[in-house]
Amino acid sequence: MSGQPGTKRVVAAAPEAPADAAPESTLSRLESHFRTLDEGSLVRVAAAVEKARATETGAASDEQILTCLRPMLRSLRPVRVPTFQRALCVCLEPYLIDGDSVGAARRAVVARSSLAPWWRLLMGSPYRPRLAAATAEYRNAVASERQDEIDAVVQFGRSIAAEATTTLLAEAAQSAVRKRELEVLLGSERAFGDAAEIARILGLDPLLTPWFDQIRAVCPRTADGRVHDFNPQGTVIAKNGYMHLHAADREVVDYYFHGLLRLLAQPWQSLRLVRLLSADLLRAGGDSAGLQMIPAKLFGDLTRTLAEIGRTATGDRGMTRRVWLMTCARLISDAGAMVQGMAEEVKEFGNAGWETMMVEARQKVTQAADQFASVAVRDAALVLPQKEVREKLEVRLVPDMAHSPSDDEVSVAQAAATLFTACRKVAEKEGFDRSIRAKEADLEATFQTAINFRFEYLRARGKNKAVSAQLQALEKVLRSMPKTEPMLDLILKAERAIERFR
Repeated sequence: MSGQPGTKRVVAAAPEAPADAAPESTLSRLESHFRTLDEGSLVRVAAAVEKARATETGAASDEQILTCLRPMLRSLRPVRVPTFQRALCVCLEPYLIDGDSVGAARRAVVARSSLAPWWRLLMGSPYRPRLAAATAEYRNAVASERQDEIDAVVQFGRSIAAEATTTLLAEAAQSAVRKRELEVLLGSERAFGDAAEIARILGLDPLLTPWFDQIRAVCPRTADGRVHDFNPQGTVIAKNGYMHLHAADREVVDYYFHGLLRLLAQPWQSLRLVRLLSADLLRAGGDSAGLQMIPAKLFGDLTRTLAEIGRTATGDRGMTRRVWLMTCARLISDAGAMVQGMAEEVKEFGNAGWETMMVEARQKVTQAADQFASVAVRDAALVLPQKEVREKLEVRLVPDMAHSPSDDEVSVAQAAATLFTACRKVAEKEGFDRSIRAKEADLEATFQTAINFRFEYLRARGKNKAVSAQLQALEKVLRSMPKTEPMLDLILKAERAIERFR
């Protein structure tokens, strides 16, 4: 193990294992010993081992000890002592996803699995001596516990890494053969794109991380360090960050919002933040014509990230999913109203620049409404359960007539219907309702078929508690849908079926 005095004392106190003991047995003994320590001792042990790992070349035993300690330290949230490589990558954390490197690269999104091959690329490049020198400076600063020096070295290291990555990728892009070689070295074409994103994020770090750090400092956080919710102080800082960056290059604003929204523990909370920010900025702009346009630009900037948030939240169910859908509905309603208000102001007081910005904001809001409508169509059908039926080599989905929709499923489907209604209203106001009406027609056909099928099922087999529950749940969903003539007819049909087989 690395030669830190504190670490040696801990290991000396641990029960000695026979020389021929299996590694698993040694780790088990070590873990058992750690469980006898109090919280303060655990934190001191972890700090000593992490400091040893950060200030020296490190040993395999360091990582094994930390692996044993991490589950016990999760609730304590001690101050971490990262290695130089990990310290460089801290600013990437809001942009990392745990999926593998499959598919096309996306702005402000980096697969976590792309970090290791990216670092190997740097270590095999002509920039390795410069990074090695920075690593040595970092180790000395950590050993001396000089925080200002640590921060300066890390920032310098990020600038080297960004420069190195940008240069290496640019050189490779000049030749199809060289680019392909680099893609193979990194593992995939997506990893090549991820490396470019890493360079961009490292380059923008001095502009973005100070705002993120301020937000983390004032907001309640979860055990893994994510923001649990935005309190008033956090919202003010987020607003100030946007005010500071909104006039800069659009790329900076994009990365700011992507990072800001991914700080949150729950995806749907980001939409609540959007509403808080938009309302706050609208009030702030009451006396300034220039600031009055910021909410419209805010929606233009933020709706570029809404689809990503939606994909992140598609796995949520129950209350979280319901709240996410309801917040989307409120957001779309607010966006539609605000765009209308801003359009009137532009007509009366605006100029060509404002009009261009308004056109873009309106396009983004309508795109978001169309995407949310697609999500709503899918989730509204949760009250129509299905099951897989395998026939030879074919698997088909058929109605599950034995499943009664749960309260959570009903509430999620109702929230989806509310979201669809909000999207339809915005579509009508903005004049792009053709796409929404096509989705609405599909939904009407789905509900019509569902009611008819269940009516015939009950008529043929008699009363069935689960099927009646499905019809009752569907009626609740229909009442949250737009009050069109076809939807009202479906409500009447559902009511008649429920009453007949009650």
